[in-house]
Amino acid sequence: MDESYSNNVAAVAGGGQSAVSNITATITRLTTVATTADSLTLPKAAPGLRYKVINKGANSATIYPFSGDLINALAVNAGFALAATKSVEFISVGAGVWDTFPIAP
Repeated sequence: MDESYSNNVAAVAGGGQSAVSNITATITRLTTVATTADSLTLPKAAPGLRYKVINKGANSATIYPFSGDLINALAVNAGFALAATKSVEFISVGAGVWDTFPIAP
């Protein structure tokens, strides 16, 4: 998988899984998270996919899985909170499932 980059990304205000834009670059740098829980959505989980999200916004962002998928041991469709100034890598090793690995600052 080739790396692609998206800088100066704004999380969608108000959030919610169906109201947010998909992450399309393998490395996404959030710079605008105006309110806590502003959101983005991952693509459909499939083995081998990897996405990194860097939150440089002022607030915690919520990263949602694609509809019907899950992140870690959260419920299906539940969002993953990514605190301000933190980064995480999402890795799929099975269809419909994302695992997270924190990235040290």
